[in-house]
Amino acid sequence: MAVGKALIVDDLRSLELRKPSEAASAIYDRDIGLRLLFEDPASGEEHYVVRYPAGVKGRVHTHTAAHTIIVLEGQLDANGQVIGPGAYVHFPAGEPMRHQATPDSPCMFVLIFHGPFDVEVVAE
Repeated sequence: MAVGKALIVDDLRSLELRKPSEAASAIYDRDIGLRLLFEDPASGEEHYVVRYPAGVKGRVHTHTAAHTIIVLEGQLDANGQVIGPGAYVHFPAGEPMRHQATPDSPCMFVLIFHGPFDVEVVAE
């Protein structure tokens, strides 16, 4: 039986990362790196690989689409809980959230938006 097409990235760490859009940059206190891996024009779903530098701080924010993070390297502070490689976190649509690196560890993760990307910073 023949198999269909697949998008395969053999080593996510080898990808060149870029600065995010202005909207995404508004969440963080300094530059992060990201790379779009996949985009579905029909649903707006987007997949990224993201790298946070150690100590990057995120602001509380919301998205209209749910999103999922799978940590590959380092430590991620997700709503106040520190998680590491192999961890999974799902943020429901519309819920206030904060994700950031820990003070002493950069973090790399896969970010899956279950719809188009948008962001609104929540006043703290």
